[in-house]
Amino acid sequence: KEDEHKVVKYRFSAFFQTRLNMLLQRMKVDTVVLVGVQTPNCIRTAAYDAVSLDYHTVVLHDATASKSPEVQAANLQDMADAQIKIIAVDDWKP
Repeated sequence: KEDEHKVVKYRFSAFFQTRLNMLLQRMKVDTVVLVGVQTPNCIRTAAYDAVSLDYHTVVLHDATASKSPEVQAANLQDMADAQIKIIAVDDWKP
C-alpha cells in the first residue's frame, strides 16, 4: 500500500541504524507496540530503545516468544520493571 513503510533491520533493535525513529516522528507516533520472537534479544532491545527515544512502549506478551517459559517470564518482568507496559493481545486497545 502507498501508506505503508518497510523498515529492514540488521541488528536486534528495529531502531538501530534504521529509519524507523524518523518515520515514527514524521507520523507523530507516540506509542510503539512490540510483537515477535526472541524476546530477550529483539523485543527487549527494541523496547529499551523505544523508551530511550521517549515512546510509550507496549509489549504484547502473548505475541512474543523465548526459548523457554522461564526466559520469557524473566525478560517480561525486567521490561515491566523498566515501566514498559506488558499486556495481552486481547487487552490492547489502540
